[in-house]
Amino acid sequence: MQREELDLFMAEMADVTPLKEADRHHFLQSSCDDEAARIRRQAADSDERLEWLPVNPAELVRVKGDEVVSFNREGVQEAVLKQLRLGRYEAKVRHDFRGLKLKEAREVLLGLIDSALFRGDRNLLLIPGKGLGNQPFEALMKSALCTWLTRLEDVSAYHSAIKEEGGTGALYVMLRKSDAAKVHSRETNRKGARR
Repeated sequence: MQREELDLFMAEMADVTPLKEADRHHFLQSSCDDEAARIRRQAADSDERLEWLPVNPAELVRVKGDEVVSFNREGVQEAVLKQLRLGRYEAKVRHDFRGLKLKEAREVLLGLIDSALFRGDRNLLLIPGKGLGNQPFEALMKSALCTWLTRLEDVSAYHSAIKEEGGTGALYVMLRKSDAAKVHSRETNRKGARR
């Protein structure tokens, strides 16, 4: 059967002549096309959450370097917030943001949150510093972190750290519970459960 198909194909192609060199068209890719393709690839590869995290100081909620800051999402219990405020949750993930540029800092923040969620860690200690001497924007990194953390859905709450761990120059951050942790909590805390 294949031999018959090949014969039919060759019969149909018998009167076809190859193109002359002058008749061939070469499509050259311009450097502009290469640049546009590179930009499209880069945009597709970038984390869309970066768009929610502004690096322009005018778009940040300003906080003072020595100000105690706090944030929590609806549904976070008051007792949990108190434990966070008192530094009672162990923060296995700690990172110093002092000296980083804002673009670099937001990528580091997303990486820290993603890796903590992957490992099942819920608490972070972030150190933006107080930035009291920053000019023209006091506490730029602290303001940036506070703005960004409120915009990330994975963050349940944050509060300024206790004095021994950095005070107003550091933040305790609590991440949302993973689905597995929610099930575990439900099972261990339900009425009538054996303890």
